[in-house]
Amino acid sequence: MKFAYRFSNLLGTVYRRGNLNFTQDGNSVISPVGNRVTVFDLKNNKSDTLPLATRYNVKCVGLSPDGCLAIIVDEGGDALLVSLVCRSVLHHFHFKGSVHSVSFSPDGRKFVVTKGNIAQMYHAPGKKREFNAFVLDKTYFGPYDETTCIDWTDDSRYFFNKEGDFNNLTAAAYHKKTHLLVTGFASGTFHLHELPEFNLIHSLSISDQSISSVAINSTGDWVAFGCSGLGQLLVWEWQSESYVLKQQGHFNSMVTLAYSPDGQYIATGGDDGKVKVWNTLSGFCFITFTEHLSGVTGVTFTSTGYVIVTSSMDGTVRAFDLHRYRNFRTFTSPRPTQFSCVAVDGSGEIVSAGAQDSFEVFIWSMQTGRLLDVLSGHEGPISGLSFNPAKSVLASASWDKTVRLWDMFDSWRTKETLALTSDALAVTFRPDGAELAVATLNSQITFWDPENAVQTGSIEGRHDLRAGRKELDKITAKHSAKGKSFTTLCYSADGQNILAGGLSKFVCIYHVKEQILVRKFEISCNLSLDAMEEFLNRRKMTEFGNLALIDQDAGEEDGVVIPLPGVRKGDMSSRHFKPEIRVTSLRFSPTGRCWAATTTEGLLIYSLDARMTFDPFELDTSITPSRIRAALRQRDFTRAILMAFRLNEQALVQEALESVPQDEVEVVSSSLPELYVEKVLEFLATSFEVSRHLEFYLLWTRQLLMQHGQKLKSRAGTLLPAVQFLQKSIQRHLNDLSKLCDWNCYNMRYALAVSKQRGVKRPAEPPGSEEEAAASTDDEDSLRLLAGTEGEEGEMLP
Repeated sequence: MKFAYRFSNLLGTVYRRGNLNFTQDGNSVISPVGNRVTVFDLKNNKSDTLPLATRYNVKCVGLSPDGCLAIIVDEGGDALLVSLVCRSVLHHFHFKGSVHSVSFSPDGRKFVVTKGNIAQMYHAPGKKREFNAFVLDKTYFGPYDETTCIDWTDDSRYFFNKEGDFNNLTAAAYHKKTHLLVTGFASGTFHLHELPEFNLIHSLSISDQSISSVAINSTGDWVAFGCSGLGQLLVWEWQSESYVLKQQGHFNSMVTLAYSPDGQYIATGGDDGKVKVWNTLSGFCFITFTEHLSGVTGVTFTSTGYVIVTSSMDGTVRAFDLHRYRNFRTFTSPRPTQFSCVAVDGSGEIVSAGAQDSFEVFIWSMQTGRLLDVLSGHEGPISGLSFNPAKSVLASASWDKTVRLWDMFDSWRTKETLALTSDALAVTFRPDGAELAVATLNSQITFWDPENAVQTGSIEGRHDLRAGRKELDKITAKHSAKGKSFTTLCYSADGQNILAGGLSKFVCIYHVKEQILVRKFEISCNLSLDAMEEFLNRRKMTEFGNLALIDQDAGEEDGVVIPLPGVRKGDMSSRHFKPEIRVTSLRFSPTGRCWAATTTEGLLIYSLDARMTFDPFELDTSITPSRIRAALRQRDFTRAILMAFRLNEQALVQEALESVPQDEVEVVSSSLPELYVEKVLEFLATSFEVSRHLEFYLLWTRQLLMQHGQKLKSRAGTLLPAVQFLQKSIQRHLNDLSKLCDWNCYNMRYALAVSKQRGVKRPAEPPGSEEEAAASTDDEDSLRLLAGTEGEEGEMLP
């Protein structure tokens, strides 16, 4: 299995703080999200997070007029010069202070940075050949208050800044060509005025929190709003009075996630009681369910992929339909209880949930909604549930240091009880159901044979977690790591590796059979989060102790309230709040190409990056690109394809496959060895996402599955990720093409119906119909008149 996973996208969080920017063409919004920057393409309906990160949360972003360069400044004053063309960092710089705003001149030769009550002008990089990218030109003094924003004149000769803040006005933007002024207020309302007459064009309340940032695109049609309080990002088209983009992440931290069986969708649940469904291709949330009244603790898909089952602390388990987007089942217990986890069997008929306070497992029927059974026996809260994918066995993990296996067909009797050395925190089955993994409180991962109830191995993960030290900790990180553990587990798609994460900034991949650490991912480098550093900063240590333990704004007798042991989320009501970095849930995609993690920063997606790797297969000196092309010229297509896959260059493989004539695909596919069929299927699944030769690749897929279907079925376990990846790619094209074909069919039917009506004489109207028609038109006119007066009165209201 390949382990070249790299960060690919950030979902679940669309805006944190900082200023919004439109690109030069006005079709994309650049939004700062924590210590990263996300680009939302409004035309193509896609979001993409740049593969870079700052040391602290991003505070301001300056975009060059040509849209090629961006200056990203974080809270600590560190700046990154980023190329938006190649998506890479070109230069690092430190401004030695907190920066409020950055703005390029219209000609792109200068940019101004404001910090405190001064403004500094720098030469813009890229316009001259100079050794240093940031050359200070002038420093301007004069304001008596902090400068908060900058704007330039059109000739790039002058700039002006605003000092101080208004009471209710929190953000403003002005479009010079159309003379539009957009103002945002602390009440969540924005006003759109036309200058210089200051005529009010539009006013709308879009949020319950204050508007933090406003931006207008180059044409003046779209206005972007960012609300940091709720994490909202809105793009409003003021002429048609409609939303172009309306996205919002989870208000509190994410707790759980689940992949759909085809890997196209991700469902997430948060402490805010919301369940959101995200499209992995576009990166947008397309539906939010708000029926839960408390935090969501578990999310899972059924085997069909069209039903989401969730558990919550409000005492309900709910099933949501992705066809009609509604809550069609609500499962409850006889006595009110809090559910901590949920699981659904392979058929989708049995729903189970574990209770946190009554120590019981509840079983319901999906079809009838009735409670089938209550499984008792655990002596502690239920921490995890998992159904065996191959058999009708349910595994339940509890804080009573046991894992119980329940047999569904034997009246839910306890089949086996696995005794552990510590409290169980997570449990999961291998995809083939032949192995069970359990994470315990002593930082161990134990592996069990569920059929014989025998432990087959264990992994000690305390040293791999490497927990950091929080600001208010009185003990070192080395001692606090003794209380850390893995809280979430997930097998890879092939079952050979396991993914583990917990109260740390690291996610570990272990090889199950060898029981060794294969790779460790650092999910964040954001120092704005707590527990990121192993040692405290010596600059914050004074003769009175740590500065974090001294509240500057409190009285002499009051100090900083130290949280109780076990508190992970922090106190949001405190004056200074730093959330702790942690991983709450991990899931591998069924395709095996990516995995996702819900963290303090949001939903992180890591994907295989095969663009820059040279990975040949059984390569020798006789295989060269020239020999592959010579075989194609000799029409020896099978040998050319085999040599191309042995060299494993994507361009050569594509050239070899597309050189095969359409009428010879059946013969060539039947002559391929079984070992290369899997590689061809994986290449086809990848090509479906980018290639335009849809029919040609579908013909290849059909012939391969028909010719080698029986042999592939014998290796279904190892081929499952590749087949699911192929299904995901074909399903996406099916959804897009089916909508387009249906639209074309409806248009053709309408055109045919209209053409048949031409030349057809209308039947003679009976007497008296003219008076009735006149009366009806009078009634319609009066109704329209009433509607018009109501609309005018509504517009006159403040």
